Amino acid sequence: MAHAFSRVSFALTALGSTVFYAAGARAADPTGAPPADATALVSTPSASAKPPEVDEKSKLDVTTVAVSAGGQLTTGNSRLLAGTASGDYETRFSSNGIGAKVLGNYGESATPGSPLRTTAENLQGSVRYDRFLIDRLSLFLINTGRHDRFQGLDFRYNLDPGVKYLFVMEDVTKLWSELGYDFQYDVRRDDARRTENADGSVTVASKTETDHSLRAFVGFTHAFNDAVNLNTGLEYLQSFKDSKRSRLNFDALFAAKLGAGLALGAGFSARFDNAPLAGKKKLDTISTLSLIYSFSDAPSAQPPPPPPCAPVPACTTGEPPVPTAPPTAQPSGAPAEPPPPSDATPAPPPAAAPTSPPSGVAPAAP
Repeated sequence: MAHAFSRVSFALTALGSTVFYAAGARAADPTGAPPADATALVSTPSASAKPPEVDEKSKLDVTTVAVSAGGQLTTGNSRLLAGTASGDYETRFSSNGIGAKVLGNYGESATPGSPLRTTAENLQGSVRYDRFLIDRLSLFLINTGRHDRFQGLDFRYNLDPGVKYLFVMEDVTKLWSELGYDFQYDVRRDDARRTENADGSVTVASKTETDHSLRAFVGFTHAFNDAVNLNTGLEYLQSFKDSKRSRLNFDALFAAKLGAGLALGAGFSARFDNAPLAGKKKLDTISTLSLIYSFSDAPSAQPPPPPPCAPVPACTTGEPPVPTAPPTAQPSGAPAEPPPPSDATPAPPPAAAPTSPPSGVAPAAP
């Protein structure tokens, strides 16, 4: 089946006091984007028209694009500059699915009399491929690259093969799970490798490190109506090299459509590592408020066919039945209306009875 390529748009707004992280919704399915303003591919059929035949497989061939941005600028006694931008692209054609994501956050701040200093700096991108064995089951491969200055990472690479199964696959609700393997390769920042011990000595960690883990993921999306939806996911990573090391990642995005493809998104993300680099905290959280623009080429749902009507002529012509006028009321004492003629041949009328001649007139001779 031919793949329809869709257009990508950009939206930017300044919203207050937050740094954005867009939850990745796998979904194809799933993406985390709000319900799209799709245009109907055919007109609504009339009562006499045959409902359009839609290939069930083509319903799954959909391309979705979403971009979002947010930021804050403060001047005067306190200074703050924070910005974020993200993009999400997903497409499915036949038994193949491809997705790409990019996310960046940056922030600077300063107190009165001091210069600006960087307080947030991270960038992440990923590419994903799914091969669907059946509509609910697929094999996937994810490649992810990440830079995070304040987690002590110059670069982190993850390779994640696995299997995905959709337990719920409804138009408004999807629930799925993924299970697989995670390979991780870290290149650490030099300033994050040095640790001063209590006795004054300094410990320097290695520049690079690899890890092998079990990966489990659960995703959920639900559209409350045409304008509001929820997208959330929970990922768990358990190291094979060190049983005491595990990581937990959670993302949630609540989006409300404003119109013309725009939506307002409120999100929350949490990153937990029970064995971080020395001097780093185990938990990082991000709360967000941002403007999202999304586009999808999914066709609108067709209305159900009209119910059958009783009058056959009205059903065949497509016109509503013509109401019959009520009988006209007859005045008091007027003779009753004769019954309508029937198809049967009427019986001959009876012979007329003889009548008497008028007074003073002789009867006629026989």
